[in-house]
Amino acid sequence: MRDSKDDLLVEYYASHRASVIINYNEIAQSREIGRVFAEYKDKLVVIDGENKKEFVYLIPKTKVYRYGDNQVYLNMSENSLKEFEI
Repeated sequence: MRDSKDDLLVEYYASHRASVIINYNEIAQSREIGRVFAEYKDKLVVIDGENKKEFVYLIPKTKVYRYGDNQVYLNMSENSLKEFEI
């Protein structure tokens, strides 16, 4: 069973094209990797470059560290990001 609160959060962040930030625990090296565009099953669809769509990622919601301030924070490294690129 899905948690409706989590569903509402994802829907909100997708509709507002929230920024996605990686390396959240390493503040000095945090960087934006794109924006949330949708939810697909238990994953977030993140697109880098709204017009050119340079990279598209399908990132499991389990990788989300926290939601806040129209941003989604992921606790993952840049190296592990390639594993979610589509």
